[in-house]
Amino acid sequence: MLKITLVSFPIDYGNVTLQSNLVRLLGERCDLVHHVFSASEAPGLGARLNAPRRVWRRLGEMARLRRVCAEARREGRILLFQQISPALFAWPFRRGVPSYILSDWTRKLYEPLLGERLSSAPVTWLHARVLRSVDGVLAFTAAAADSLRRDYGVPEPRLHRLAMPFDVQATPVAPAERPGPLRVLFVGGDFERKGGPALLRWYARQRPGALRLTVLTQSAVQLPEGVTLLRNDPTKGARDLFFEHDLFVLPTLCDGYPQALGEAASAGLALVTTDKALGAPEIIDEGRNGHVVRSEAELAARLAELMRDPARLAAYKAHSRAKMLAQFAFEPVFAQLAAILHPPAHGLPPVAARSSPTGQVT
Repeated sequence: MLKITLVSFPIDYGNVTLQSNLVRLLGERCDLVHHVFSASEAPGLGARLNAPRRVWRRLGEMARLRRVCAEARREGRILLFQQISPALFAWPFRRGVPSYILSDWTRKLYEPLLGERLSSAPVTWLHARVLRSVDGVLAFTAAAADSLRRDYGVPEPRLHRLAMPFDVQATPVAPAERPGPLRVLFVGGDFERKGGPALLRWYARQRPGALRLTVLTQSAVQLPEGVTLLRNDPTKGARDLFFEHDLFVLPTLCDGYPQALGEAASAGLALVTTDKALGAPEIIDEGRNGHVVRSEAELAARLAELMRDPARLAAYKAHSRAKMLAQFAFEPVFAQLAAILHPPAHGLPPVAARSSPTGQVT
């Protein structure tokens, strides 16, 4: 059995979801120790703290990371870091411990999307040193892998692709077909950045009663009559909400790997998002379970097509669920991960995925 210490980094709502899935994935199949880095920072708080205060808080975490690394070395564990920041602050203490970084984004990757410089030359140099100091970097998207290779010089032998884990088996599946109007769902804590206004502009042009639109957001926003607004935490109770809808629409302006895309696909929803969601090509097979659009006009055209074609919508929904089960459920993801983490150079015994009586891979 693999012995892993997971150092998670739940700094925003997407990473909270990923942390939860990683703990489920590893805790049921490995000897797992879980340490939360920057636990004093609530999800979303990091964006409101100025940089010096944020760095000061994280420097305070280094003493804890030293103990975590020492325990991992003593017990023969593998260190698995969620994102680069925990690995950076653990850098002085990781010697002699097999270490890996999970990544779905880089600062350099976001610069073209936002049109601004996010990583100065010294920060890029520092991140590159950290990324090249570990045994491997596991990229959740092709876009992240390209940036890690191009912008940070991560060598090919240490760069691996890994599917993002989703708790597909535990997600209720939406009916392939149901009577009544099309049920459309938008989930995004930041309504503006997630493209909510574009969706509302499309909705305003639709015939009354042609669809039901639900918006789940944390932003203060006024919606047209007929739109259901939910303000609860997007990380809680979303599974039942996905089950109640047919089509998930996210016209985002900037995203790494929107977790809601994978959650919606796990529930068997059709998907429409933009090419600014860098993880979208991982989840969406174009023309089979959804569409990745490049403009607001294309968004409207794709939505109109799905509204006119219930048979296509049903086929998209079925393909979403099948794809998630085959590629992103815990069993296939763990098989991928185990194959990456067990090289003989680490002195670990070969790991072979085998099925338990319950069907779980161990």
